[in-house]
Amino acid sequence: MNASPGSTLQNILESITLQSSESDVEQRVVIPLLRLLDYSETDWKTQVVIGKSKLDFLVCPQDVPRLHPPYIVIEVKAPRKNIAQSVWQLSKYMRQSGAVLGLLTNGYRFRLFYNCNGQVTTIIEYSHTKLNEKFALFHRLLCKSTCIKFNQALAQSQNQIRLKFLDLTLKAFSKEDMFSFFTRSNKPSVTEDSMRNDNNFEETHLVVEEKRETSAMIVTVFNNKGGVGKTTTTINLAAALNKLGKRVLLIDIDAQANLTTGLGIDPLNDVELLNKKDITHLLTEPKTSLEDTIIQKRWDDVQLDIVPSHIRLSDMEATLISTVDIDRVLAKKLKKYNQQYDYILIDPPPSFGKANTISLMASSAILIPTQLAPYPIRALEYVINRAIAVDQSRDEPLPILGVAVSMYSRNASKVALNMTEQIIEILSKNPETKNVDLWPQNTWIPNLSIVSTVPGKGYPLCFAEFDDELNSREKEAAQDAFSCYMKMADYFLTVTKGN
Repeated sequence: MNASPGSTLQNILESITLQSSESDVEQRVVIPLLRLLDYSETDWKTQVVIGKSKLDFLVCPQDVPRLHPPYIVIEVKAPRKNIAQSVWQLSKYMRQSGAVLGLLTNGYRFRLFYNCNGQVTTIIEYSHTKLNEKFALFHRLLCKSTCIKFNQALAQSQNQIRLKFLDLTLKAFSKEDMFSFFTRSNKPSVTEDSMRNDNNFEETHLVVEEKRETSAMIVTVFNNKGGVGKTTTTINLAAALNKLGKRVLLIDIDAQANLTTGLGIDPLNDVELLNKKDITHLLTEPKTSLEDTIIQKRWDDVQLDIVPSHIRLSDMEATLISTVDIDRVLAKKLKKYNQQYDYILIDPPPSFGKANTISLMASSAILIPTQLAPYPIRALEYVINRAIAVDQSRDEPLPILGVAVSMYSRNASKVALNMTEQIIEILSKNPETKNVDLWPQNTWIPNLSIVSTVPGKGYPLCFAEFDDELNSREKEAAQDAFSCYMKMADYFLTVTKGN
């Protein structure tokens, strides 16, 4: 590393302003940063064509074999640009190029990604001041020497495969099944010896052997007012929690089945015509268990388990009412599977019917989504009163985790201030809710058209980057909105730790 990199880096980072252009960031920040990482100008290429687009920087030193993937790809934005909206773009470049690391920056924020078999994950995000503080670690990962060591290890691994292939080829004349080597799983085998030789064996071993002792937290996303983003919040909060490493089950107990269809499950073709069980069977058939009803869905690195709903639930109010101890049937059936999940999110109908009672009785907490508009806020009082009534009929308390805002207009700050004051006033009226908070503004979901249109496509917002029917502006909007859901999920985890 060059002498005194911290002071040099600080000068680099101070060379741009909010008025600087994307080109300024490239010339004044990225290129000097690559030099600090010990790369020479022959080690990177600019404006590299990938698919139908041009990548700003592709870093692959000349002494690295041509067949190896690039070590770093870098996408640059202007300082005024929110880099969260361009995550999909960099992720696409990383998958197409096979790059190991990706850096997305606007000169003020630096987000670093890792690509493992096409699964692109954020490692860290630094502000320019944090980057200056943590540059030693940043340098260690991205510098040229680490790049070369990585590729040397990759070459050694490939050489071992070639030798194995040669050995199999020589033996193939006398043994016909030798080429079954290539039909095995591509996951590397981990032997006991190799684990003991690994410096991280103890940590790995502890993770593998750790037994899950905590039960899932069951949360009903509850509002009797329709059109406030309840189902959309449930879907995308679940996806964000899963991205944060949490195992999530979704239960659709609404006859409209919006959550079910919003996750790409057709109640007719994927459930009824295939003779599969849904929420109606789970509630009314004693022998139907939770696992009989679950449909598992995956979108890139997000995996969710879903109990689907069906329109027949709308005709079952009388059946539900006449069923013995129906209020607690869902709670009892979930109890056996609590340890399989971190969170179970229930999406009930926007009403005060029996299905709503069943979901609240099964829950350990409530999350209230709302819109910053007069009528939805007025409806909060009814939602809170209902929650309090159910709480009083339970053996255990039913806390309200808070009020989450969706469909927020970023341009209406005065309206938002007025509406938030009304929410705080409503919460403070009742002794049971005086400690319930309106969630912070960075968790509010913006009122973007992509948020309401994506559920019709059957996937969470985070998967929009893979939808070729969307243009770049729509993908940026989806990324922008989902970054807010990620902040909501972070806050959700903080709040639920205390409950």
